[in-house]
Amino acid sequence: MTEITNNPNEYPLLKNQLDLATLVRTQRLQAGPKGGKMTAHTLADLAGVSRDTIFRIERGEDVSFSTAMAVLRVFGLGLSAAPVEWPTLNTAQQHFKTL
Repeated sequence: MTEITNNPNEYPLLKNQLDLATLVRTQRLQAGPKGGKMTAHTLADLAGVSRDTIFRIERGEDVSFSTAMAVLRVFGLGLSAAPVEWPTLNTAQQHFKTL
């Protein structure tokens, strides 16, 4: 399993379900025996959720906060709040004009 530290800069800022999906998938694929992958079934058992719920999380679908926390807890992870700069309407319009 990936060594967990208290340095918040070592983990991604979760801004949406896709960020959570990436984090959970990455952690699961590194958390098995000898650095191998942990199965979705094992993660589900450890978190107390269904295997389908793990697949929903990894696809970036909505799950409850308590479910997300149960899964993160398996990896020794929690959440912390941090300021996030969201694009303004003007910034978004400018971005799409340049594409």
